[in-house]
Amino acid sequence: MRLVALIEAALSHDSPRSLHRSPRAPMSTSDGPVLWDSKNRPPPSVSPRGSLVETDTLNTLVSGAIWRAEQLEVHGIRPTSQAWAEVSSLEEELAKALRVSEAEGRIARRGAVRAALKAGDYTRAHTLAEGYLADETAPKSLKIALREILEGDAQAMASRFRYASKHHSWREAQDLARRFREAGAFGLAA
Repeated sequence: MRLVALIEAALSHDSPRSLHRSPRAPMSTSDGPVLWDSKNRPPPSVSPRGSLVETDTLNTLVSGAIWRAEQLEVHGIRPTSQAWAEVSSLEEELAKALRVSEAEGRIARRGAVRAALKAGDYTRAHTLAEGYLADETAPKSLKIALREILEGDAQAMASRFRYASKHHSWREAQDLARRFREAGAFGLAA
């Protein structure tokens, strides 16, 4: 009984309790009666910040963040970079909670990199990708997919800014884009 109370207290610390309510079935163990989640959810994972987070909850948060970012784009509401940065952050948390050997873990890793690129945070995208590529347990298919995501973004930038791509490397162009995003148009003159 104490374990269920501790987990519920930890889960309610960072997010509304209503997100974590699910039908529970009473059962007994050698230590006495306990409540067990009748949906057989996976055990919560421990985030780097020390709080317990269920992967189902992270999946729900990721889905909601992706929907918000896409809706901002569909309706032409700018800037969408903050929304995609939120998606990248949540996908990274999910990637930390799931092993790279699991399909969802690989999807989360690709999603974190792709969302960082959509947010215009090229440094973050490359840092995440380098970390995922350095993982010795990562399958070759994930490493190929991450490289393709980065190369596809570089090609898209080169085709979008043809003149600049003739005179600057894509890393220089990404650095200029980052500086522009952070400081605005007048920040480039500084």
